[in-house]
Amino acid sequence: MSKMKSLSLSLSTAALVAASPAMAEINADQLWAIWQQQASEFGYNLTAQATPNDSGLTLSNVTNTTMIEEVSIAGTIPQITLTNQADGSVMIAASDSMIYSITGFDDSDAPDAINIHISLQGFGGFATGSPDLLTLNSGFERASVVDVEFVGGDPSEIPEMIYDISLDGYGGSVTYDFSNPAMLSFTSSGTLAGMTFDVEAFEPGSGAEPAPTPMPQPTQPAPGKVVTPAAPQPTPMPAPTGGRGDGHLDLSIMLAGMESTATGTMPRGIDWMTVESFPEGLSISGDASYTSASASFMFVDTYENVDFSASNTGGSIGFGLSEESIRYALAATGVNINLATNEMPFPVAASADSTALSIDMPLAQSATPSPFSATLAYQGVTVDESLWAMVDPGQAVPRTPATVILDLSGTVQLFVDLMSIDPDSLSAPPGELRDLTLNNLQVSFGGAELTGSGDVDFAPGQMVPMPVGAVDLSLTGANSLIQSLSDGGLLPPQQAGMARGMLGMFAIPGAGPDSYTSTIEFLPGGAITANGVPLQ
Repeated sequence: MSKMKSLSLSLSTAALVAASPAMAEINADQLWAIWQQQASEFGYNLTAQATPNDSGLTLSNVTNTTMIEEVSIAGTIPQITLTNQADGSVMIAASDSMIYSITGFDDSDAPDAINIHISLQGFGGFATGSPDLLTLNSGFERASVVDVEFVGGDPSEIPEMIYDISLDGYGGSVTYDFSNPAMLSFTSSGTLAGMTFDVEAFEPGSGAEPAPTPMPQPTQPAPGKVVTPAAPQPTPMPAPTGGRGDGHLDLSIMLAGMESTATGTMPRGIDWMTVESFPEGLSISGDASYTSASASFMFVDTYENVDFSASNTGGSIGFGLSEESIRYALAATGVNINLATNEMPFPVAASADSTALSIDMPLAQSATPSPFSATLAYQGVTVDESLWAMVDPGQAVPRTPATVILDLSGTVQLFVDLMSIDPDSLSAPPGELRDLTLNNLQVSFGGAELTGSGDVDFAPGQMVPMPVGAVDLSLTGANSLIQSLSDGGLLPPQQAGMARGMLGMFAIPGAGPDSYTSTIEFLPGGAITANGVPLQ
């Protein structure tokens, strides 16, 4: 699938999620008609058997179908009731189960269909306000996968699976503004108590091994069970008798205490399934935080053995997308990572007090320079002593936590829209830097620390960008680190002497012991100096 088709699918999905419930009308019949209209507008097909009742409308077999190339994904809820309230609102209730059916696989070994059965507990919703400014409040206690059924295909190719996939304690509120017939605006907020994605899969056996003892299956309502391959006939096909193969996969993702907000404006009347570029007026942004997260991946077979895990004690996610710019931000605290494979002589473990990555950059062609920024920050980084022991068994180098912080901002002149670029037709760079600011540089390791800041400018029309400006640097603990590296055998004495000589040549002593400062100047014509001493 192309990147633009993937983008189109993501945008169309977001559009339907934003539009469908919010088009709720004061009358249940109008609500149902608007849902169908919005589904069609965003590339979906929404059908149901609608039956009027004394207080509204009963929708049976509500099915929402979308196509991803040749693959069809159809979600069906047995019943939704829309009840008109005396205060002018509409109450929305749904069945406690639903099913997703995926069909259209082009692989000859693939099943004819995969049916995913979902339990939905404690769902409730209300639509309030007016047709032009509507608010939807909804929530559920738990949504969980209770069965995965493979229909058709070769049963011997179907892996044995045990799983626990669920969302717990969701509540959300969304307000939609339909006053502009050409644009849909929305704001939303939501909370999610927890998310669990835990899947264990075993490779099908070759037929030589005896049949395994059946794996235990939890009783309802707990999710997770052994997947039972099913034939197209109404009665299930017996499980394969070949036993398990060598492959064993275990994937787990956990998330707790999520809170999120989002806002956006989206054009209406667009075929979101075929859009090839950002439509005019599109703007979506959001931010979320969570209290803890963890992930683990384990795979073992005859030839490979990989065991990876990561966790943190909270973090945040931010994004922004429009035809003019894109924003992306990740941050976490209390990060721990562990990795072991059969290709590594020893396991690796690392931790960090905090990590952060953010990018904010323009996408659209502009007659004037546009701002951008980027931040990378890893603070309090440590690695397991087993890794240190490989390079410094005598512990000559201090084991103090390391830090790397790089904070940049500036402006860039874009000559083309980045999202519509054809790389094969490019004969020149799509843009040029105009200025760059080093807001903060901080690198600390082994008791030494380097900090810096500065500004440089770039003239237009340069084939090779040549900065003009200055960067101020400060270094402490350098001689102590050089000595530690030399004592540990990591830096030969001759190279240690050269490093000290470089400090004396291009830096000047600072105010404190074992401290240095230096001003790196970038001059017109390409010359570079350090405290007036030419570097090139």
